[in-house]
Amino acid sequence: MDIKIESRNVGMTPRWKTEIENRMAALETDSIHITHARVTLTKNAHHKKGADNAEALVLLTIPRRHTVTARKEAKTFEEAIRHAFQAVETEIKKMHEKRVAKDTVKADPAVLRVAAEEIPDEDIAQASNN
Repeated sequence: MDIKIESRNVGMTPRWKTEIENRMAALETDSIHITHARVTLTKNAHHKKGADNAEALVLLTIPRRHTVTARKEAKTFEEAIRHAFQAVETEIKKMHEKRVAKDTVKADPAVLRVAAEEIPDEDIAQASNN
């Protein structure tokens, strides 16, 4: 996995870099292989009037031409990093669930026939009336 970590308008601390690397390692599993990752930390003090001026951008490239992106703002960089990685993790889980469901249907078309046979016709008619 190719990881690029950069910061803008703020110095990168070893603690942030370690946290990002640990979270990246936790994201990669046997079923999800990340080919490229870019994490950018940005401090926008003069463009923001609120207290949320720490921003974390996480961009991941996954095989099959999928890109997952999350941009989160918070008061501290630790919070922004945590929230961005939680959002990315949620998107990856959704993507994985869709992939597994799609592969299951492709592998065994009888699953659809069995599922259709198990639902009585009157239940289908009642559901379409509602």
